[in-house]
Amino acid sequence: MSYRVGFASIDGTFIDQHFGSAKYWQIYDIGDTAQFVETRKTVPGCRGNCDSGFEHILHVLKDCDAIFVLKIGEYAARTVISRGKRVFEASGEIEEIISRLLEENFLKNQL
Repeated sequence: MSYRVGFASIDGTFIDQHFGSAKYWQIYDIGDTAQFVETRKTVPGCRGNCDSGFEHILHVLKDCDAIFVLKIGEYAARTVISRGKRVFEASGEIEEIISRLLEENFLKNQL
């Protein structure tokens, strides 16, 4: 079984974007191994602190089981979770985080 995961990242290397202002998402399928799927572009839902405007981002991530972002507000996190997705705040290199997820079977235990 694999999980589709979106990482908020401009350059495809580091998680470096807040959920509501994310412009690019690096999409991976993660199971026993990880495979890069594609980069998806979104229109940022807000510029700063906001409690709405996430529909476009949620549509772009509709097939993702989980997302990793640098930061996410409480309202946005509740909205994403209510759509059946797991939300994780993280920083660092995507490949390093994926390696840890694989080593610890983290997604299998969390989803």
